[in-house]
Amino acid sequence: MKSIAAFLACLFVAGLAAQKRPDFNGTWVLSPPSKSAGREYVVKQDAKSLSTTMGRRPVTYQLDGTEHLSQVPMSGDVIRVSTRAGWEKDRIVITVRTAYPTGMKTVARETWSLDAQGRLIIDIVETMEGLPNKPDIQQIISVRKK
Repeated sequence: MKSIAAFLACLFVAGLAAQKRPDFNGTWVLSPPSKSAGREYVVKQDAKSLSTTMGRRPVTYQLDGTEHLSQVPMSGDVIRVSTRAGWEKDRIVITVRTAYPTGMKTVARETWSLDAQGRLIIDIVETMEGLPNKPDIQQIISVRKK
């Protein structure tokens, strides 16, 4: 009997955790002080993916937590990109590792969340690997729903 109660309690807690995941779907407008204030950011989200479009460049992330590899042609060379996205509690975390033909490598980590006012907050930290004296670049973007 205790094991049934424990099982039901686990299901209840899992259900609550699933309900806490925010819905980022919609058209968002970048807020000041961003240089791009007023620009629209379209987000489509389902259980498996997150797609974003700013201007004409759509990007889709699979929210399965596994690494996805791609290559981008550049002047006869190739930029190698590794992307991993998934949920961490009530936030989506996207990590993009980029290796350039010059040997330079960057790591960008975006954390998506909603604040108490319902604004989309995207916290971006970018690191240049192999450059010990180069500080991380952090940018926090605040976006309101249109």
